[in-house]
Amino acid sequence: LNQVLQKLSQRLALISQGEESIVKVSLNASSISDKLVAFKTKPPPIQKDMLSICNDPYTLAQQLTHVELEHLRHIGPEEFVQAFVQKDPLDGTQPCFSDQKKKTTNLEAYVRWFNRLCYLVATEICMPAKKKQRATVIEFFIDVARECFNIGNFNSLMAIISGMNMSPVSRLKKTWGKAKTAKFFILEHQMDPTGNFYNYRTALRGAAHRSRTANSNRERFCCDSGRGRGRGRVRRSGALGMGTM
Repeated sequence: LNQVLQKLSQRLALISQGEESIVKVSLNASSISDKLVAFKTKPPPIQKDMLSICNDPYTLAQQLTHVELEHLRHIGPEEFVQAFVQKDPLDGTQPCFSDQKKKTTNLEAYVRWFNRLCYLVATEICMPAKKKQRATVIEFFIDVARECFNIGNFNSLMAIISGMNMSPVSRLKKTWGKAKTAKFFILEHQMDPTGNFYNYRTALRGAAHRSRTANSNRERFCCDSGRGRGRGRVRRSGALGMGTM
C-alpha cells in the first residue's frame, strides 16, 4: 500500500509540474507579446528554413520524439476520462465535469503541439519560391516521417502526414510531380483510417511487441541499422501512438 501511495504521489507531482510549466510558458508568451506591441516599429523577423537548421531526417525524428515524450509524461489517464466522458451517467442531462473541475491542461497542450507540427510542415513546404526547392522539402519530410515510423513515433508521423495533406500543400500538383513520393504513399497507407485504423493498430502492436521482447535497453531503443552506415535506428515503441487525435 505504501508503494502504491508513493507512486501515486510521484505521479500527481509530475502532472502538477507539467501544468505549472504550461502556465509559465503562457505567461511568458503574453509578456513578450505585450512588449512587442509597445514598440512602434518592429524589427524584421529572422526566418530560417528547416533544412538550414537540421538537414538530417533521422536527427529531426529523434528530436520530435523527445518533444513527444516530454508532453506524454505529464498526461494522466484521468485527463482522458474528463475529456471524453461528456455526461454524468447518473443524470444524462448534466455534464459529468464542470469547467471549473475539468483539468485537461496537459492533454490540450499535446493536441496543440500536434496542430503546430502540422502547420510547421505545411509552412516549410510552401515557403520556397521554386518548385524544385519545394519538392526537396517534401522529400525531406517524407524521410522524417519514415524515421518516425521506424522509431515508433506515430503521433509525429500522423502530424507530418496531416501537414502534407493540407490544402495549401496538396494543391501544388507540379511540385508533387517533381518529388519522389513512393515512400509517402506507403506511410499514408499505414495511417489509413479504414477499418478503424486497422493498419495503424497493427503497426502499433508490432512496435509494442518488439519493445516487450527486447533483451536489453539497447535493443529496445536501438535496433537494426538498415541504413548501411552502421548507425542504429531507435525503435521506441508503443507509447507514442496518439496521432489520431
